[in-house]
Amino acid sequence: MRKPSSLVLDRKGVESPVAITATVLVVCLLVVAGIALAESFSGGNDDGVRTAVNGDLVEVDFIGTFDNGRVFDTSLWSIASDDDISKSFSFTKKPQSQYVPIEFTIGDGRLLAKFESAVIGLAVGETRTISLTPEEGYGLVPASLLRSHDLIEELPLRETMNLTEFEVFFGEAAANGLVVNHPVYGWDVVVETYSPNVDEVVVRNQPVQGMKYWSYGDRDKSQGWDVRVNAVESDSITIENLLNSSMVNSVRGVDADGEPFFLHAIEDGKMYFKYSVERVGQNLNFVITLVNL
Repeated sequence: MRKPSSLVLDRKGVESPVAITATVLVVCLLVVAGIALAESFSGGNDDGVRTAVNGDLVEVDFIGTFDNGRVFDTSLWSIASDDDISKSFSFTKKPQSQYVPIEFTIGDGRLLAKFESAVIGLAVGETRTISLTPEEGYGLVPASLLRSHDLIEELPLRETMNLTEFEVFFGEAAANGLVVNHPVYGWDVVVETYSPNVDEVVVRNQPVQGMKYWSYGDRDKSQGWDVRVNAVESDSITIENLLNSSMVNSVRGVDADGEPFFLHAIEDGKMYFKYSVERVGQNLNFVITLVNL
């Protein structure tokens, strides 16, 4: 009598070697599929190390800088406390205890979208560097918050104002022959005509041709820049603002009305003042390290 084939089950239900092999193969495939499915939910790299995915609660350290290299924000005390590291004008050093990794859920929209998505794929201890355009960061500067002035300006030698305008602008009451300091350009200004009966004051600017004057703020407060007086005529003054493109976003000032601004751009012989927070209209650069997952 012929023996049963070794390729099928015998009557006692014992699996043949081929059937066993097939079963093992199916089990292996299921295990592999399970691992792949798990990785699709939990994240993992080729080494099987857990990496961040959308929806994960994470903790990260970061350093944020502008294109000029100045730090505008960080979670690291070692960066914040190092006076040799250049900081932005708006940077404020907080108590050391407040410098801790930031915690957020990837994709919840609490932080800048590109910042959150940059954490995806990182394993604990890994670092990534990203750059954001103004549109990806805090937006472009609204036209209403930009004012332009010529780099080379022509100003009147004499100006007429009422008594209140004089006092507000120069910080003291007018009087005949009074010499005051120009609050924007820094040169002497003399009261040439004082007429309280008609509420009028005529002042004459007294810059020295060829001289440089510190303008638009207090040098000790890191405000303003040099202007040079190119010409003094019988009725006008020509000045040149000594600025260049390398100073964009690295200079701030205070205007004639006492309003603070930042130098936002220099284009076609004009300088543009930005009357907004410092981060608006700037590229942002981040070094991000995943601390906890």
